[in-house]
Amino acid sequence: MSSIILTDDGFAICSDQGVQTNVRWDDVVEIIAFKVDLLTSDRILLGFRVDDSGDYYQVDEEWPNYKNLVNEVESRFDVQPDWWRTVAFPAFATNLTTLWGESCPGDD
Repeated sequence: MSSIILTDDGFAICSDQGVQTNVRWDDVVEIIAFKVDLLTSDRILLGFRVDDSGDYYQVDEEWPNYKNLVNEVESRFDVQPDWWRTVAFPAFATNLTTLWGESCPGDD
């Protein structure tokens, strides 16, 4: 299972093999939240985009330190206070929501 490590200037996504990715807060241009349908339950993920490639570094609510990351995001970025409810309901729908920033160019 992957995990999240908060750093002075962002966070790292780690696996059993070590650090896979470092994301700096200053590089983040968009933060999204969405749900994955797992048939009997849902899982909420956050995605962080740092450039115009359309790629997002994704973190899973089941990973260690996810709640600490969410707290840090909510304190650093102007995210809507009810974002979790917007993503969580209705159940089993993706409910892709931009929490901060603008959508990637070409995603219109």
